[in-house]
Amino acid sequence: MRALLALLLLLPAIADAVGRDLKGVKGDDDRVVVSAAEYPWSAMGRLNNLGAHCSGTLIGPRLVATAAHCLWNRRTRRPTPPSSLVFVAGWEKGHYLKAAHVVRTHVAPGWRFDVPYGPDIAAHDWALLELDESLGDAVGWVAVAASPEPGARVAVAGYGQDRAHVPMAHLGCRITGRMPSGLLLHDCDAVRGDSGGPVMVWRDGGLLLSGIHVATLSGDARVDGGAVGAGAFLAEALRLGAASQSRPGTLSQPASIDLAPRLK
Repeated sequence: MRALLALLLLLPAIADAVGRDLKGVKGDDDRVVVSAAEYPWSAMGRLNNLGAHCSGTLIGPRLVATAAHCLWNRRTRRPTPPSSLVFVAGWEKGHYLKAAHVVRTHVAPGWRFDVPYGPDIAAHDWALLELDESLGDAVGWVAVAASPEPGARVAVAGYGQDRAHVPMAHLGCRITGRMPSGLLLHDCDAVRGDSGGPVMVWRDGGLLLSGIHVATLSGDARVDGGAVGAGAFLAEALRLGAASQSRPGTLSQPASIDLAPRLK
């Protein structure tokens, strides 16, 4: 198992290789590099899936929120077994804070791998992952909140295809609308590899996870980001052990960027 973990940590992100168009960047690229050791970014990590990667966030001691489509194996065209998924918290340029195997996955009831991707199925594109170790005590977690309303300022972050080994975030972008399916729209810059990454708000004096980024939607000369609001999985997350309050971990460093004024 140790050898497998080491291999999975080093596998390149083939599916999200640099060179593809950054279709999720809307005009100027407003993403900034953030430090993986600083909270809340220490609670975020790469979800490595046998040569591909997505992003995810600890929402409790050993529970991760991500996108359901991140569990798909493009080579076998089947869902990846949990034992082949590794969550690497605080990944930055080959170094990381903590890592653990996934032991159990919980996918949205309405999600299907075998249908064309669009706004209707994207509204169910969430998954919760149980880890074999309690990483949150060391790296922290971000508590889950209700879905954000249109107009809310948010921070969207992840490990995008162009900078797959450093975390980047767009701070202070907005939720711009909600589709009939329930899928949230946002104007944040987010690209391949950022799927499953957190959509965070500042509420009641603290930082909370209010959704996960899942898609880029293009049409009529307009590009929108798509996110699943956390209200879709809040009850299931609490049942599985999601925390009711956010907190840094023992290895988390203080944030060098004050998020409160950017998100209020």
